[in-house]
Amino acid sequence: MNTTLLCKFTPNHHHPIFDRFLTIGQVEFLKFSYEEFICHLLGIKPNSDYPCAAIDYQKNHKHYYLYADPVYLSLQRDTFFLEKKLTDDYTKDEIEKLCHALNQTFEDENRVFVLNDQQKLFLQLKKEPHIKTTSIAHIKRQTIDLFMPQGDEAMVWHAFMNEIQMFLFDHPINQDRIRRGLLSPNSIWFSGGGVLPQSIQNPYTTIFSNASFLKKALSIDAQISPQTLDNVLQDNINNNTFIAFEDEKEIDRILEVVWNNFKKRKIKNLDIYVSYQGNLLHIHNRFIQLLKVWKKINTVKNYFNAH
Repeated sequence: MNTTLLCKFTPNHHHPIFDRFLTIGQVEFLKFSYEEFICHLLGIKPNSDYPCAAIDYQKNHKHYYLYADPVYLSLQRDTFFLEKKLTDDYTKDEIEKLCHALNQTFEDENRVFVLNDQQKLFLQLKKEPHIKTTSIAHIKRQTIDLFMPQGDEAMVWHAFMNEIQMFLFDHPINQDRIRRGLLSPNSIWFSGGGVLPQSIQNPYTTIFSNASFLKKALSIDAQISPQTLDNVLQDNINNNTFIAFEDEKEIDRILEVVWNNFKKRKIKNLDIYVSYQGNLLHIHNRFIQLLKVWKKINTVKNYFNAH
């Protein structure tokens, strides 16, 4: 088995560890968002989408959930580009007002906009839609036509999103943000649809994490209890350990513990995954590579700069 290390860095946060994070392993970029990859690791299969929104919402096992992220689209000649996800730009009061305003216009017997405990916006559906969506993490700066919902009900959802754009155009909530010099959302982006899974497949004997989404996914199996990161010590990491963190202050200490165990052959295979600005970098390290002195040592920063 492999020891797995998963790191997530927010787009606005370039961690200095990027410059010191050395590796000699085999490198590849994977086509997963951070949340999709956690689903993949835990054996949660996609049904069109990975059910990331339902895992993140957590409160209901019956309904279908989609992320409903406020976004800013820029007009480029005859198309739109998705420039920025604005989910984290809202205050608690603002996102509650937006959710209420959307429901006043668009709520019906099948759908309603809801907020989770972290004040993220979701669309709750009583019936499963026949669409496939695209995570914002996969969207590059190009026409959104390539990433709009696909499937049997695609045109219905395109029309729904157009109605929301017209609704947001001159809504008082947006006008207030503009007056305060803030970027105003002109669309809602739907993604990560699904129903909360009944079970997961955990391949690890030990898990250390303070990562919110991972803990929510693990909570599907009541028998799994991840340990906090302060329990990552030299003697309690084996060849079947999973460590996940998001901008944690302990990253330097944890990397040192993991790397020392790797050099001492307590860990024979080390898989490092780094999620940053929508890209997921995979570095597979085997102990034997340490013996290949001609192998070039590189930094994570250089891999992302070259991609």
